[in-house]
Amino acid sequence: MTTSIDAVQQHKELVRSLTEQGFNAGDLSGVDEHFRPDYRVHAPGVPPLPPGPHAFKRAVTLFRNAMPDIHVTIEDLAGEGDRVFGRFTTRGTHTGPLMGIPPSGKPVTIYEWVCHRFVDGQVAESWIGDNVPRILLSIGAAVPQGPAAAIVGAGAPGAPGAPGPTGAPA
Repeated sequence: MTTSIDAVQQHKELVRSLTEQGFNAGDLSGVDEHFRPDYRVHAPGVPPLPPGPHAFKRAVTLFRNAMPDIHVTIEDLAGEGDRVFGRFTTRGTHTGPLMGIPPSGKPVTIYEWVCHRFVDGQVAESWIGDNVPRILLSIGAAVPQGPAAAIVGAGAPGAPGAPGPTGAPA
């Protein structure tokens, strides 16, 4: 499939606009016109979402309810053919329920990647790579076990093996 450079640039700007307006501003007014009626989202670790623009709206609402101070920073956007790829950093404070997990009041940072496929200028399909285990660790809903406990715990201030004030292990 060939897609013009202008179309790829328009797709990138649409991803930027939908992300910034939807997540950062809570404005979902343009979603219906920019997502295909049969839009599909693939997000491992997240409950399945129904097809259509409502899937994007539900995802935005889920995270904005869980972290009302949410802010998504678009680190990189690249496009080729009918796809736009992005790398985002999402930050917020977990002050509302998230997938049935009660608020923890803890700060959350999510490093994620996305790929959106376009058909006739509309988003047709998305692949989302959120680091769900990291989110669960951040809000205290998961506790690292085995070797992961040593890796995660070693960087925590005051944890055994963490550098002390002089830089030597505590």
